[in-house]
Amino acid sequence: MKEKQNLNYNVIASGSSGNAVRIGSIMVDCGVGFTEMKEDLYQVDTLLITHAHSDHVKPITLESIRREFPRIRVFGNSDVAYRYDVDKVVGTMPFDLPKGRHIIPFDGSHDIPVTGYIIQQDGLNILYMTDSNTVEMPVDIPLDYIFLESNYDERKLAEIGKRYAKGSYDPIANAHRHLSTQKCREFYYVHRRDRDSQLIELHKSSRFY
Repeated sequence: MKEKQNLNYNVIASGSSGNAVRIGSIMVDCGVGFTEMKEDLYQVDTLLITHAHSDHVKPITLESIRREFPRIRVFGNSDVAYRYDVDKVVGTMPFDLPKGRHIIPFDGSHDIPVTGYIIQQDGLNILYMTDSNTVEMPVDIPLDYIFLESNYDERKLAEIGKRYAKGSYDPIANAHRHLSTQKCREFYYVHRRDRDSQLIELHKSSRFY
């Protein structure tokens, strides 16, 4: 049996204060300061943007990437492309990148259009999805690495929700735009290739843990 290839990745930041994750030579999102992610950019040739919220794409950081790393190609959905300069507008049609990489984009569910990505490279199936309360993969394939939002614990959220008077800020409604830890882990067990498949939990909220 062929040994599974290890994935070189770095979670630079994940959460409401900023998001940037390098997966091999692909960077997903640029919602942090340029200096915070610059070292990893030397290994990167592709930037995939999930959606246009400021914690996922920081305009000044994107401008710096464009200026200092012009070889990096930028991909984003139509809402991202409306706001920022991208090299390719991503829909739900798969596309190929150099070095034998295959990308399968798919829609999530949030308050603005959000795109998840399945990255196929070096014999690995890798999923990345954040800021979505559902994960509906367009293809049924076993996953080796799952980078997935795990925003809140459902039990703790229910307890916190009881403290807020009706008509005030509703933490439950806000959290339900995201994926819970319970749903994240359920997805992992259903879609993992085997017990060696890795789950990397993203976008955890300190309030709900």
